[in-house]
Amino acid sequence: MELMTKYQYTYFIYPYVIDCRKYNKYLLRLLKNKKCSLRIFEKERDLHLYHYFLPSIRESMFWSFELDHDKIKNLKDLDINMQANLLAKKDCNIFSYQLEKNLQGKVGANNGIFFEINEIKIICYQSGICFLVFKTSLQQDGSFSDILNFNYKFREANSKTYNLKEYENIKIQSDTFKDVQEISDIIKEITGGKIANKKLNIDNEKFIVYSYVCLDQNSWNENGENEYIQSMFLKYREILPASRQVTDVIYENTEKEMYESKFAKYGFSSLGTVLLTSDINPVNYTYVAQKYESEYLYTYIISLYKKFLLKKLNYQFNKMKDFKYTEKEFLKFTKELWIQEITNDDFGKNLIKKWEDILEVEDVFIKLKSKYEVLYKKYHIETTSKINKQVLVIVSILIVLNILGIILMVLK
Repeated sequence: MELMTKYQYTYFIYPYVIDCRKYNKYLLRLLKNKKCSLRIFEKERDLHLYHYFLPSIRESMFWSFELDHDKIKNLKDLDINMQANLLAKKDCNIFSYQLEKNLQGKVGANNGIFFEINEIKIICYQSGICFLVFKTSLQQDGSFSDILNFNYKFREANSKTYNLKEYENIKIQSDTFKDVQEISDIIKEITGGKIANKKLNIDNEKFIVYSYVCLDQNSWNENGENEYIQSMFLKYREILPASRQVTDVIYENTEKEMYESKFAKYGFSSLGTVLLTSDINPVNYTYVAQKYESEYLYTYIISLYKKFLLKKLNYQFNKMKDFKYTEKEFLKFTKELWIQEITNDDFGKNLIKKWEDILEVEDVFIKLKSKYEVLYKKYHIETTSKINKQVLVIVSILIVLNILGIILMVLK
């Protein structure tokens, strides 16, 4: 029996890295782009975020909460260069990107999966770690298989081998693009094209997937979660197409699953996070769906940010160039984010633990901390040695000058 969906959406997350020394110029370029607008968070409108995140995160990621209406107006009235200078001092800035609709009409045969891009966010951290986030949804009410195939296919829309992939019977189409791979042009426009992903071993051809599906209660109800639902869920979790067979290894990875309630099941992998629910409980396609794409999505971004910032710091320490600057970044990260709690939300805390375990964030941090301690000692030994050599040279010069002075006095 085919599993039918009640409601669904998928966020595709593209991490990228810019030169943090040019952060000001990058923000200025975004501000000049008429398709981009700075996201201002206000307590009245975004109260759910204000209550969910603790003060340290609100101050860094959602700093505009502290602005009243007059200050918001003053910010918007500033000269664009002054805006960029001011924003560059903030730990994080979030922009919305308005996609132009070409209204070309649906292209190709009607056997494709038609989708819409509902929203595009740009999340930029002062460290140079950024995220481009696309929210998508299928245009037609359809089967769970369509979601699996769409997620699998769209995830590689920026790949150079997109048209060479297997399962070419999976066709995804939109009335916004002639070709789905035009998404690469948007990525290049927003990121600037010259990004440091390869240096940090970040895959710049595949998106991270963050997906939500609510099944019709006729598919998942009090009769229980049958083997077919479990099999399809595992494909969903691992971002596999509907026709792929699930291996025993995937079946055995139960630590990659977590229930929020009887009909709300999370799946985790290094490729992303998914949530499968049933509309047998109305809260699943209202409150749960909204919280998943708001509070929990930003929480996931923070976990991803930790992972990629640690990669960046590790790369900089390996170069041993500008050690003091990298040390400052590392200590700032440790003090202001690593040791800080993000939320008091109990399930949010459980998600953070699961994400940081899957992303191996703590393991990377421990290794980086050990590397830092070794480099710290080496740096200070070398610095002390250099200072001693400089002192020795100065002393030698003074001795020579004194001797010459004595000789001149004797000659006189």
